[in-house]
Amino acid sequence: MSDAFDNWKTQIKKGYLDLCILLMIRKHTRVYGFDLLEKLAQQDIVLKEGTLYPLLSRMTNEGLLKAAWETENLKGHPRKFYSLAKSGEQLLDEMNEEYERMIRIYKSLN
Repeated sequence: MSDAFDNWKTQIKKGYLDLCILLMIRKHTRVYGFDLLEKLAQQDIVLKEGTLYPLLSRMTNEGLLKAAWETENLKGHPRKFYSLAKSGEQLLDEMNEEYERMIRIYKSLN
Protein backbone atom coordinates (compact mmCIF):
# COMPACT_ATOMS: atom_id res chain seq x y z
CA MET A 1 0.00 0.00 0.00
CA SER A 2 1.15 3.51 -0.71
CA ASP A 3 1.54 6.25 1.87
CA ALA A 4 -1.23 8.20 0.15
CA PHE A 5 -3.62 5.25 0.50
CA ASP A 6 -2.64 4.71 4.15
CA ASN A 7 -3.25 8.40 4.90
CA TRP A 8 -6.63 8.36 3.16
CA LYS A 9 -7.65 5.17 4.95
CA THR A 10 -6.70 6.64 8.34
CA GLN A 11 -8.70 9.81 7.70
CA ILE A 12 -11.83 8.05 6.46
CA LYS A 13 -11.80 5.65 9.41
CA LYS A 14 -11.84 8.44 12.02
CA GLY A 15 -15.36 9.67 11.30
CA TYR A 16 -16.59 6.21 10.39
CA LEU A 17 -15.43 4.86 13.73
CA ASP A 18 -17.42 7.48 15.66
CA LEU A 19 -20.49 6.57 13.62
CA CYS A 20 -20.04 2.83 14.24
CA ILE A 21 -19.53 3.29 17.98
CA LEU A 22 -22.68 5.39 18.31
CA LEU A 23 -24.66 2.93 16.18
CA MET A 24 -23.51 -0.02 18.28
CA ILE A 25 -24.41 1.74 21.54
CA ARG A 26 -27.84 2.63 20.14
CA LYS A 27 -28.39 -0.97 19.01
CA HIS A 28 -27.58 -2.41 22.44
CA THR A 29 -29.03 0.49 24.50
CA ARG A 30 -26.17 0.35 27.00
CA VAL A 31 -22.80 -1.35 26.81
CA TYR A 32 -19.50 -1.36 28.66
CA GLY A 33 -16.16 -0.78 26.99
CA PHE A 34 -14.77 -4.32 26.69
CA ASP A 35 -18.13 -5.64 25.48
CA LEU A 36 -18.19 -2.87 22.89
CA LEU A 37 -14.71 -3.91 21.70
CA GLU A 38 -15.97 -7.48 21.23
CA LYS A 39 -19.17 -6.41 19.46
CA LEU A 40 -17.23 -4.17 17.08
CA ALA A 41 -14.71 -6.96 16.41
CA GLN A 42 -17.62 -9.23 15.43
CA GLN A 43 -18.36 -6.65 12.73
CA ASP A 44 -14.70 -6.73 11.60
CA ILE A 45 -13.93 -3.41 13.30
CA VAL A 46 -10.92 -4.34 15.39
CA LEU A 47 -9.82 -1.70 17.90
CA LYS A 48 -7.37 -1.59 20.74
CA GLU A 49 -8.47 -0.45 24.19
CA GLY A 50 -6.09 2.49 23.79
CA THR A 51 -8.16 3.64 20.81
CA LEU A 52 -11.67 2.98 22.12
CA TYR A 53 -11.50 4.38 25.64
CA PRO A 54 -10.25 7.85 24.65
CA LEU A 55 -13.07 8.01 22.07
CA LEU A 56 -15.66 7.03 24.69
CA SER A 57 -14.20 9.59 27.09
CA ARG A 58 -14.33 12.34 24.46
CA MET A 59 -17.92 11.48 23.51
CA THR A 60 -18.92 11.49 27.17
CA ASN A 61 -17.23 14.85 27.76
CA GLU A 62 -19.01 16.25 24.69
CA GLY A 63 -22.35 15.14 26.15
CA LEU A 64 -23.03 12.56 23.45
CA LEU A 65 -22.87 9.61 25.83
CA LYS A 66 -23.97 9.01 29.38
CA ALA A 67 -21.63 6.89 31.50
CA ALA A 68 -22.45 5.09 34.74
CA TRP A 69 -20.34 2.78 36.89
CA GLU A 70 -22.15 -0.39 37.92
CA THR A 71 -21.37 -3.66 39.66
CA GLU A 72 -23.41 -6.51 38.23
CA ASN A 73 -23.02 -8.61 41.37
CA LEU A 74 -21.07 -8.51 44.61
CA LYS A 75 -18.16 -10.48 43.14
CA GLY A 76 -18.11 -8.64 39.83
CA HIS A 77 -15.76 -5.87 38.84
CA PRO A 78 -17.27 -2.41 38.46
CA ARG A 79 -17.92 -1.60 34.82
CA LYS A 80 -18.62 1.70 33.16
CA PHE A 81 -21.71 1.38 30.99
CA TYR A 82 -22.31 3.79 28.13
CA SER A 83 -25.62 4.83 26.64
CA LEU A 84 -26.63 7.56 24.20
CA ALA A 85 -27.55 10.94 25.59
CA LYS A 86 -30.24 12.93 23.81
CA SER A 87 -27.59 14.96 21.97
CA GLY A 88 -25.89 11.70 20.94
CA GLU A 89 -29.17 10.44 19.48
CA GLN A 90 -29.58 13.68 17.54
CA LEU A 91 -26.00 13.64 16.27
CA LEU A 92 -26.30 10.00 15.24
CA ASP A 93 -29.42 10.79 13.21
CA GLU A 94 -27.55 13.61 11.46
CA MET A 95 -24.50 11.40 10.87
CA ASN A 96 -26.70 8.66 9.39
CA GLU A 97 -28.30 11.13 6.99
CA GLU A 98 -24.91 12.48 5.89
CA TYR A 99 -23.43 9.01 5.48
CA GLU A 100 -26.38 7.92 3.33
CA ARG A 101 -25.96 11.08 1.23
CA MET A 102 -22.26 10.30 0.77
CA ILE A 103 -23.06 6.73 -0.30
CA ARG A 104 -25.58 8.02 -2.87
CA ILE A 105 -22.97 10.39 -4.30
CA TYR A 106 -20.32 7.67 -4.37
CA LYS A 107 -22.67 5.26 -6.15
CA SER A 108 -23.67 7.88 -8.69
CA LEU A 109 -20.02 8.56 -9.52
CA ASN A 110 -18.93 4.96 -9.64
